[in-house]
Amino acid sequence: MTQQGTIKKLLPNGLAEVEVTRRSACGHDCAKCGGCGGLETQTLYVTARNHAHASVGDRVLIEGETKQVLGFAVLVYLLPLVLFFVGYGVGAGMKLGGGLSALIGGVLFIGGILAAMWYSHKLKLRNEAPFAITERL
Repeated sequence: MTQQGTIKKLLPNGLAEVEVTRRSACGHDCAKCGGCGGLETQTLYVTARNHAHASVGDRVLIEGETKQVLGFAVLVYLLPLVLFFVGYGVGAGMKLGGGLSALIGGVLFIGGILAAMWYSHKLKLRNEAPFAITERL
């Protein structure tokens, strides 16, 4: 997985904050399609290992390991959703009613989001990033 971006900030331990524009899966022809809701212009900031020793303002190519990036996607998107349904199911199994079951599911959903945030913070502290800057453009 490769992406182009711009270095916005140099971080400690050889990391950099890179601004990237999210690419759409349809080839960026939104004037004709309009189906993605303009995601091609969504700006994201990612932390990457600065192997190219790029400076602030440099255009760079960043690469991510597909396995690690997909693992993060599962953690961020799937884990909270699964926890919500587990919580709702436990509440329904205990015959607590729909409202209380949804509340339990919501609490677990938020717990899943907090777990993903904690894990992301832990990786930053360990100087791990799912992306690496491979070259200046």
